[in-house]
Amino acid sequence: MRILHYGLGYPPERTGGLVQYVTDLMKEQVKQKHEIAYLFPGRINIFSSTTKIKKSKMRISGVTSFEIINSLPLGVFGGIKDPEKFQTKVNHSIYANLLDDFEPDVIHVHSLMGIHKEFFEVATHKKIKIIYTSHDYFGLSPNPTFYFNGKSWDEENDLNYWLNVSQGALCTRKLRLLQLPFYSNIRDTIKKFKKSSFQKERHYEKMVNEEFSENYKRSFETLIDYYQKIFELITFFHFNSNISKTVFENNLKNPMSSHKILAISNSSILGGTKHIDLDMTKVKKITYIGQYAEFKGFTDFIDLAKELRDKNIIFEIYGENIDVTLPSNVINKKRFSFQEKKKVFENMQLLIIPSRWKETFGFLGLEALDNNCPIFVNDNIGVSDLVPIDSIIKEHNLNNFIKFGLKSNKKVIFKLKIPTFVEHTRMVLRLYENKKLY
Repeated sequence: MRILHYGLGYPPERTGGLVQYVTDLMKEQVKQKHEIAYLFPGRINIFSSTTKIKKSKMRISGVTSFEIINSLPLGVFGGIKDPEKFQTKVNHSIYANLLDDFEPDVIHVHSLMGIHKEFFEVATHKKIKIIYTSHDYFGLSPNPTFYFNGKSWDEENDLNYWLNVSQGALCTRKLRLLQLPFYSNIRDTIKKFKKSSFQKERHYEKMVNEEFSENYKRSFETLIDYYQKIFELITFFHFNSNISKTVFENNLKNPMSSHKILAISNSSILGGTKHIDLDMTKVKKITYIGQYAEFKGFTDFIDLAKELRDKNIIFEIYGENIDVTLPSNVINKKRFSFQEKKKVFENMQLLIIPSRWKETFGFLGLEALDNNCPIFVNDNIGVSDLVPIDSIIKEHNLNNFIKFGLKSNKKVIFKLKIPTFVEHTRMVLRLYENKKLY
């Protein structure tokens, strides 16, 4: 099978679960004897605004790379300052030539960031299957997480939300800096100086439609319609959880095409049958891993530590190389390397994943379970599909959930079978071959 993937690029220029999934999936598909190509938003040409596609150097053996020069902006930081720049038209021939060159049997799209609507129009015209994996909510929302001003807006997704969430967005010129070749070299340095103290998302005063100009409102209305039309051209939706399926169902203006829920994975997952017993009476250490940020539930975790100061429990946090003010019973262990990951999991007694945004899946939870580490997760996190109901925190009520568990000597049994990544890849290939596609 000839498979064309569209994603955000390669590490180290791009990071995160989406990038890891795409690169791991392509490597495994090559091993399974498929012909693979990768299209991604690449460099910005400061001397010419013309969009073109250029064959890039091979970064993964057996994967042909195509780079979009002067792609649409990448709205990775949430919100859109210049809506007209995100719907720039290009000649259909740019993408027609690419598809004529590679001749894919299927296109697997992992994000709408950076890619033009014309790509989907050409693929549809050529009757090429388009599979979309729900890694985030960009396109349904200008903010990939739907999280703004302390809550998720997926159930209040109107024009006013798009206008308000974009108040703090970076201008397009600054977003373009992310696509400069040297950005990955200075990214960590920028973060180090930018996050010199506790990272707390800025909250904005809510504005009403009348406070925005008519032209600005119209530009957002056309942008909302732009993305909705792209979603209409998707042949098959691969949802990585029930959470992501529900959010998409509630925010697509027209009924979606064929779809299936299939949890994602990565090459670090060994898989197999897991039987994990958790006895709350034996828990003396509770762990958090992630950004030190409100939308990831970090503030809720710190509040829990404060609430349980009188208990003989140590709390530890991993995730960012910054110093933050913490209660005396919380240890900041900062970042750990990929090579250290297994040892970190082995030393955990209980991992809490308290994300406040409706996280589409979450590799962290899967990796913990794969390493036989028990987890408690909020009920708005996709990985909750894999765990027993006794380990699911309802309505962000972390404090009461843990305090009740300690008081009642709660015991939780995790029984599940995790596919190996080879098995997962075969499942994805079966999605491509779904007879309902065409």
